[in-house]
Amino acid sequence: MNHIVVDLEMNIIGKKHPARAIWRQEIIEIGAVLMDDNLTEIAAFRTYVKPEYSDRIHPDVEKITGITYSMVENAPSFSEAFHMFTDWCLGTGKEFTIHAWSDSDYAQITHEMILKEYRPSKEEELITDIPWQDFQRTIDDYLGFERQISLQKALELAGIDFNGHAHDALDDARNTARLLSVYQDPVKIKEVLEKIREVMIPTPLGNSIGNMFDFSTLVFE
Repeated sequence: MNHIVVDLEMNIIGKKHPARAIWRQEIIEIGAVLMDDNLTEIAAFRTYVKPEYSDRIHPDVEKITGITYSMVENAPSFSEAFHMFTDWCLGTGKEFTIHAWSDSDYAQITHEMILKEYRPSKEEELITDIPWQDFQRTIDDYLGFERQISLQKALELAGIDFNGHAHDALDDARNTARLLSVYQDPVKIKEVLEKIREVMIPTPLGNSIGNMFDFSTLVFE
């Protein structure tokens, strides 16, 4: 089975726009990487998306993403870009699982399809009707975290340097994919999750997380 890791970047919809009553943001970039059974990257996808409800990028969004309006004004519309993305996913020729760092990307897709009245084809429903794997939640739930760990912190604790620019959709997807591949190693995952728990929830002296959890049960589909 192949694995697809997705990341989205969004622009804020103005408070006075009627669309804001349905959802507060719209996609301006889609990034994804395709990995094989061994979690080795074999392909990548990226497209900018032209916002429909604004003729500017919100200053805060531009600051963190580096995306300017000139970069998206001639980009595909949401419907065109999403169709390009689903074609890319379905063109792999194999079954696949979709992963994202959090559930916000899947929520964005589903709400934006409603907002922009996008009706997926039967083939596209393989992507839209099945919730994506929330990698962040998998870690948080297993360790019992109430606070969410950031991608950057998870990478740091795994001993992985972030490559590229944070809040670049393809770079974020690629770094999430690198982290996902590390977490398939039973020895490495035990070391990393112990570090994470020590940072997030200090344990009593002498009480090792290795003695508290059965790491062999942690599986990422």
